[in-house]
Amino acid sequence: MFQYKKHISLLNTAGVLMFALLASVDSEANDMPTTKKPFYFGRYTFKVPTDGANIWSAYKVIDTKIQLVSHDGKRDLIAEVSDKIKKINILHESGAADYERTVKLDGGGAIVVSKLTNYAMDIFYLTKGNTLYRQSVGSISSAGINKAIALAREINTLSHDRNPAERPPTGTFAIEAGYLTLPLDEFEEQVSIGLPVSSMPGIHLTFDTQRIGEPEPSLLTRYEERTSGVLTSLLTSVLSKTSVLRKSKKIVAGLKFEELLLKAKVEGRTLYSFRLEYPGTPESSMEPYTVIEMSTLDRGLSFQSDKEALRFWDELVASLKRI
Repeated sequence: MFQYKKHISLLNTAGVLMFALLASVDSEANDMPTTKKPFYFGRYTFKVPTDGANIWSAYKVIDTKIQLVSHDGKRDLIAEVSDKIKKINILHESGAADYERTVKLDGGGAIVVSKLTNYAMDIFYLTKGNTLYRQSVGSISSAGINKAIALAREINTLSHDRNPAERPPTGTFAIEAGYLTLPLDEFEEQVSIGLPVSSMPGIHLTFDTQRIGEPEPSLLTRYEERTSGVLTSLLTSVLSKTSVLRKSKKIVAGLKFEELLLKAKVEGRTLYSFRLEYPGTPESSMEPYTVIEMSTLDRGLSFQSDKEALRFWDELVASLKRI
């Protein structure tokens, strides 16, 4: 069963303390820009007034990252494969895995296979548009290596490049500068995104989705459980500085989300921690566990009022759609 995980933004002390309640395991006037840029992450798209710089992203299929290597794949593939084999051979002299073979993939990609006790694969997917991606998989048994190679061949045929500004086809899984036409409800899928907002340097967005096995208690249920009963002195102190701007259930992108919007006063600065969460439908690719968070950083231009913060958030949430 795919392990269900929660991700908590570690952006500032107040934000951590406020959202620790939920985890399972004043500046000059400003006018926010109205031009919003669409982003495509996994099974979702949303719009943010930002230039898109300094995004942190991780896309996983079968619990392993798929990373963009280059947009000149045919040229760079040769060097990437050669460098990988060279590194394997150097490390083998110290007792690490030995290079075994290179498997060619349709369209020009390749798999570098190495072995110690178990097998490992460094997979290079090459799209028809000449974009190169890499995925590294380890701890493959002798009995499972042929199946793993076959699976890599399948994913290679499902990999496609795209202009990052272009919307991926409906029902696909968006990755950096590309998309995967994955069969529904078959593969483990996960996306984790950190998105600075250039139009408002004092806030930061995080976005996480993951195909799950079984959902855990909902956002509002966790909040009520953590803020009732016997409270620690630390939690009591945090709550004394924190107020709830909104608790609600709402339909977003056709799914039943829950929303919790918190506000805190820390050293004279107003900090916001907003969270929208869908617990996920078990084993569903199109209805994964989904959470989007907005946190105030401890420096930089931020919202001038609750009204401005709520307007930004509500417009963001309204833009959230499924691909």
